[in-house]
Amino acid sequence: MRSPTIAIYFVHKCLQNLQHRPDLQLRLLGQNHISPNLLNNPNARVPADNYANLCRDTMQTMNDELIGFGTQAQKLGCWATMTELAANAPNLSEALKRLTRFYRLIPWGLSTKLEIHNDVASISLTPTATNVEFDPYLYESFLFYIHRTANWLIGRQIPLHRVDFCFAQPPQAMEYQNLFLTKNIQYQQARAQIQFSASLLENPIDISAQALEKFLSHVNFAMITQSYTSKSWHYKVGSALEARLRANPTFADIAKSLELHPHTLRNYLRQEGFQYQDIKDRVRCDSAIFHLSSAGCSVEETAALIGFSEPSAFIRSFKKWTGTKPMEYKKRRKLADTGHPAEG
Repeated sequence: MRSPTIAIYFVHKCLQNLQHRPDLQLRLLGQNHISPNLLNNPNARVPADNYANLCRDTMQTMNDELIGFGTQAQKLGCWATMTELAANAPNLSEALKRLTRFYRLIPWGLSTKLEIHNDVASISLTPTATNVEFDPYLYESFLFYIHRTANWLIGRQIPLHRVDFCFAQPPQAMEYQNLFLTKNIQYQQARAQIQFSASLLENPIDISAQALEKFLSHVNFAMITQSYTSKSWHYKVGSALEARLRANPTFADIAKSLELHPHTLRNYLRQEGFQYQDIKDRVRCDSAIFHLSSAGCSVEETAALIGFSEPSAFIRSFKKWTGTKPMEYKKRRKLADTGHPAEG
């Protein structure tokens, strides 16, 4: 499937601790082709690779892998060192033990712990001091990276039974379902954690030196664009949709292409916590952003490519998805790429 898009909320968070240096913020946005104008639109989205590059560059600029959200800076190379230790473990259980031990040795404000109860494994984050509060971004991003690293170590998607956060449900809560691929996300819990089947801890690890080198060459990109979900039904539906977007297939058409009865496919999606219309909107949105920005298509061409018979209907939908009209998005992206206003 096409590279996903990322909500502008995460761009804001990436730059939040550089607010005292607006010049640096603008430079980082510009070199990663993200228009500053998008920051004013809470519904805006950006290509995942642009966001991954922004994360990398912000970490390098601040010399802090936690980009200012920990109690103290975490020097560049910490995650790489931990990954090397984990990648040389015999199985996922030992790898995650090494990961959690490693981050208990680093003074950054949170304690990491791997536990097993009744065939359910959990990795939790708890503050090391009772009088310190952390931005939700520290919890959500670190659990995300732990989960994606665990996926990479065993070469498959680890289905999460549950994700707990120790903060109130935020406006961007729907984004977490796409990041963690589960609908069971709870808020205001005693601790932040991810839970999954303990049987997966027995999976062996066989990471080659070449695979490790490639992963570490751009960890943010490897994490954010990771896809081990090819066996899931929502991924299969999204792929089938993307291949047929121009024809604007119905749900029955997609079910037939997957050799399933529509009722059966709908149940499969429901079990994974997804609805067909949500998948269709996300695939159309991601594809539209690709065609408008990376491929340089016009609004009319993009509308046709993603299955709209009328550009006006596409414009309304695009504004609903992103909060801006496609031509405005295209102009902002052009401005971010060139530093000059776009023509027409």
